[in-house]
Parts: sequence; structure tokens; C-alpha cells
Amino acid sequence: MNIQELKKHDLHMHSKYSFDGAKDGTAEIDVIVKTAIERGLSEIAICDHCDIDDILDGIYEPYPKDEIRADILAAKKKYSGKIKINYGIELGEPHVRPDEATALIDECGFDFVIGSLHNLRGYPDFAFLRYTEMTPEHIDWLARRNISELCEIARFPKIDTLAHITYMGRYFANDGIDYDFMKHETAWRELFHIIIENGIALEVNTSCLRKASIPEGKRKFMPDADLLRLYFDCSGTRLTLGSDAHTAKDIAAGFEEAGQMISKQIG
Repeated sequence: MNIQELKKHDLHMHSKYSFDGAKDGTAEIDVIVKTAIERGLSEIAICDHCDIDDILDGIYEPYPKDEIRADILAAKKKYSGKIKINYGIELGEPHVRPDEATALIDECGFDFVIGSLHNLRGYPDFAFLRYTEMTPEHIDWLARRNISELCEIARFPKIDTLAHITYMGRYFANDGIDYDFMKHETAWRELFHIIIENGIALEVNTSCLRKASIPEGKRKFMPDADLLRLYFDCSGTRLTLGSDAHTAKDIAAGFEEAGQMISKQIG
């Protein structure tokens, strides 16, 4: 694995078209691409949010597919030869609405599809749960369900990479809970074997490193070093790096640290 080359590819970032993308001009697609070039990247994927279950249930606004496509195709033309721009999507919970998710992918013809899990079936986003009011048994149940539904997403036939598999851990940390995901080692091994068999890459997401709401000593990669080591132990080899930037200043943030962490697990 060429770590230096891996660090030149930020394959998870959001533009102004994501509901939580910066609206101050720093998430305009043109600004994103210029910043990526300035930072020496050779490839990016602009993957705006589409949590398809919540969109179809009317919780989120409709996915603005026409506007996104037009802006990204214009950027591809403008910056041709300077950087590879992937027309992507972060497709949340495709296993909940698989027919609609498949139809969207087929219609849009994305270059790159991120599969992700922000909420369990029938639950709100992990960000909105109150973990300090839960028993350890309930938290364990949520963690097991998280892995189980990630396995369902990994079986969805249109995914290129599986993102931030310990996303819920970000909010555990916010609530001061230091959770040991490795207690579910058998379930994680099942997930890793599924993504390997289906040719899906595993994303190393760096966004927690810059979350002010998380105490410095609790900021971890998603997945962390222990889970990444387990992935390699399962014969996994395919990784993507994602800053999960929602503003241009965060593009490729944490990639140096991620490269060091990955190298240690390989070595």
C-alpha cells in the first residue's frame, strides 16, 4: 500500500448542497476544487448527503441532484488535467430503501458512491440520542445493531467505500463515554469479510480529529487503530481516506496523522 499516494486522495467531502455544508461561500464547488489543487491532491470525490430513508420520509429536504450534477460537471470541465474530480454521493441507509437507492444511482450515474449509516431503522441520527441516560446494555445493543446494519449496507451492490463505521462513537465521546468497540470483534470480522468479498473499500475518516466538542484525548479516527488492525488481519487491503470536510479549509485535514496510523498497523 502506497501511503503517500493514498494521502493525495480525499474521497469524502461535502459542498453547500449538503444540509450541513457551509453556507458562507467556503463550500462552493469551485472553492473546494481550487483548495484541493492548492493542497496537492490528485483526486477528490464530492459526495453530498443523501440519507434516502429520511428524505423519503419527509424529515430532510429532497436531494438536489440536478444542481449538484451541473456544478460538478462544470468543475470537471474547468479543471480537466489539473485534478480528478469524482461526481459522488454519500448515500445514507440505502438498505432501508434499496429500490429507491438503486434507482437514484442508476439515474445519476455517479463516479463514486459512499455507503454510510447515520441512524438505525426507526431511530433518529446517532447525533440526537442521549447516551448518558442509557444503560451499558442499551449502548451495547445499539453498537451491535450498528454493525448488523452496516453488514446490510455492505451487501448493497452499488457501494464503492463504507464510511465512518464507528460514527456513533463520535457522540459517545461527546457524552464522555469511552466505548470499547472491540468487544464486538466477531461481528466486525463478519462485516470486514463482507466488504472484502464485495470489493468495497474501507474508509478511514479523519473528521473526529477536529471536533471541538470531543475532548482532545478522545479524538479518534473512524475506524480507530484497533479496528483497522482487525481489518488487515481479515486480509483487507483497500482503503480510502476521507476528511468529511463541510468547508474547504478542512479538505485533507488529518491526513498526515492518518498516514502514520495506517503505516503502524501495516508494519
